Amino acid sequence: MTPDGTQVLGDVLLAHHVALLAIPAIVPAVVVVGVVLYIARKDRREEREERELIERALDPAENDDTDRP
Repeated sequence: MTPDGTQVLGDVLLAHHVALLAIPAIVPAVVVVGVVLYIARKDRREEREERELIERALDPAENDDTDRP
């Protein structure tokens, strides 16, 4: 719509310049979040494996030497 009230055909707003300026800030933020999530998952997996190893080492049923000659 123009100030005099007539409608302009074919004038379409595709993207605002603020959205285009935000893209360079969003991409690195997404990368940082991805790296943090990867490290957190890896750390939890290693911690779980370490805990299972300790539990197996301390489990008296598996380490019982009475049935060995």
